[in-house]
Amino acid sequence: MFLQKFFVLSLMLSVAVGQDTRTVLIQSPEAVTVPEGGTVTFRCDLRSSNVDYTVDKYNVNWHHSRYGPIILSHYINGGVYRSDRRYSERFQLSRNVSSNSFILTIRELQLRDTNTYTCEIWGTVFGKGTRVNVTSANVPVLLQSPSLERVTEGHTARLQCTMKNAAVTHTDVHWYWEQPGKTMQWGLTHDTRNITRWSIGFPERFQSSRDSSNETFILTITNAQPNDTGVYYCKVWGDISGNGSQLTVTDPLADPVLIQDPVVSKVAEGETVEFQCAMIIASVIDTDVHWHYQRPGSNREWVISHFVNGTLTKAYGFHDRVQLSRNIHRNSYILSLVNVTRNDTAVYSCSVWGYIFGAGSQLNVAGKSMGGNNVTEITHLGKTKLVWFILGALFGITGVVLFIGYICLRKKQSSTSQSGAADDLDTTADYENVRTLQNSQDFPEDSNATYTTLQPVDQSVYSDLKGKK
Repeated sequence: MFLQKFFVLSLMLSVAVGQDTRTVLIQSPEAVTVPEGGTVTFRCDLRSSNVDYTVDKYNVNWHHSRYGPIILSHYINGGVYRSDRRYSERFQLSRNVSSNSFILTIRELQLRDTNTYTCEIWGTVFGKGTRVNVTSANVPVLLQSPSLERVTEGHTARLQCTMKNAAVTHTDVHWYWEQPGKTMQWGLTHDTRNITRWSIGFPERFQSSRDSSNETFILTITNAQPNDTGVYYCKVWGDISGNGSQLTVTDPLADPVLIQDPVVSKVAEGETVEFQCAMIIASVIDTDVHWHYQRPGSNREWVISHFVNGTLTKAYGFHDRVQLSRNIHRNSYILSLVNVTRNDTAVYSCSVWGYIFGAGSQLNVAGKSMGGNNVTEITHLGKTKLVWFILGALFGITGVVLFIGYICLRKKQSSTSQSGAADDLDTTADYENVRTLQNSQDFPEDSNATYTTLQPVDQSVYSDLKGKK
């Protein structure tokens, strides 16, 4: 009884499913790239151990993924089901009994036709899908940045993959990584429906996203670990790869230090200003640098990056009056702004590894003065004039003091000379009085006296004697 029920149940399942477990659908090619306006044809071959399973006996359905809705159906009576107007007569369905294949042909390809096309029969047997990539011009070009990214353990790394000649919204992206000493391996796929599939051993700390405004795929790695170190590659269309981004996860104690100089710079419009960002511990030769600015009343914004391979990436709208370089001897980055304007007034800061920033350099730009002289020249000229004014005043005061001293000395000498002359006049008068008495008859005569004639006293001798008193 039990065996009879089991046989009946098996028979019912076989009829309901209508398939042999060894029946498969093989699609080819796996991926194809076609220019816009072209035509593409791909096959879905039915292979089974039962020779009676032929394509002319079964309806076939087409999906964009194994679990996606049916977009096209081709019935055994030749009828066609189209789920949407976009799947118009450009999509042709057919069968090739000799090769036992279902065939889908798409003519006059459009960019929005870029997708994966998967065949299915019986609701349970699926092909692996054919990827169709439609390009408007040349094949896509993938540019990865930064070329070298360092983060400290536990922090977040952000790797970018910018695509040209195709739209990221219409393209699946595949991320691969290559660890030191190992071969490249697939990590995850982020398809156009924003569904992510990870490989075994590739944790969900790795998240893929899109920035359609910049046509960029982004791989974000949170809580970075030392074993995340490696080179990461983005790929599209199966065989188009980016140039790779080297990620190094370092010890937290080994973070570099950025020292910026000058702290404040004041210049006039039209001048050139230079900022330096010296780095300690790491080398500027193998480290990408990013520059930011913060205008008064605004948040800090990224403006430009200088990668170790020499390429530059500039924010949209940032001016071209900028020059970036490295000074290997000083192990520093240099940002130069030429012909500055008042709009350049801001705090400029450098950063590396995505989270290590310098303290910033304040730039203040003043307007030009009359005559074309800049503010610095005017300030310097004012200081020079002030110094000369002070020196001149000191010389003038010294001259006045010396002149007054000279006048006083002359007056003193003149007073001394007049006093000496008066004394000489008094001496001469005394001498004359003596001579008058000598000749006078008023002297009494003494017969016994002997008279000696007084000789005139020499005036100069008298003066000398007078001085000795």
